[in-house]
Amino acid sequence: MSNMNVDLMKQLGLSSSASSSAGSASATSNGQLNQGDFLKLMTTQLNNQDPTQPTDSSQMLAQMAQLSTVSGIQDMQSSLKQLVGTMMAGQTTQAAALVGHQVIAPGSNATLSANGLSGAIDLSQDTDQLAVGIYDSAGQLVKQIDMGSQSKGTVPFSWDGIMDNDTAAPNGLYQIKAMADVSGTAEAMNTYVSSTVDSVTVDSAAQNITLNTSSGDAVKISDIKQLM
Repeated sequence: MSNMNVDLMKQLGLSSSASSSAGSASATSNGQLNQGDFLKLMTTQLNNQDPTQPTDSSQMLAQMAQLSTVSGIQDMQSSLKQLVGTMMAGQTTQAAALVGHQVIAPGSNATLSANGLSGAIDLSQDTDQLAVGIYDSAGQLVKQIDMGSQSKGTVPFSWDGIMDNDTAAPNGLYQIKAMADVSGTAEAMNTYVSSTVDSVTVDSAAQNITLNTSSGDAVKISDIKQLM
């Protein structure tokens, strides 16, 4: 019997002679008391109490309240675990349904296809001048889109694939950067890009679901700005 179980039996008022009669019920295989063990020890306490000094009823009620609290917490944890599992299953089904669809989500890489590419700027403040720069794989600016004065909010943009030198850019991956003039200072703005969902990754341990897109980004399903 573990020291913890011996201490608990002493707190319950069990004598050493009663210990042997309750020995089989005093601990589980891992040395920890469970709900059944606790009730058996309490019954043993009543059977072996000193008639001249009966067990204090208030103390017994306190012990039962503690047992009820622990049992309630265990039940709640079990219910929460089941709820999380159900939510994960539902989100996984929703995410799987997005494979093959285009989404707009946070990112700085976009794939140019025959239909061009598109995205949006997350403009944190009003600006007199908003510019979107598109860069190739070598980091060279191939197109600058001047969008002029814009109000705070989400500002969409698109590119047909024609570069600043009036030639068509090859299909592939391009980097998007946005700069805004805020009170005379150029500040970088966050960008959203349109891409196709290629696959879904489910991390059950971390309770996390991510979408793997054609732009090479891993996007949380909660970060999707728009489904196209």
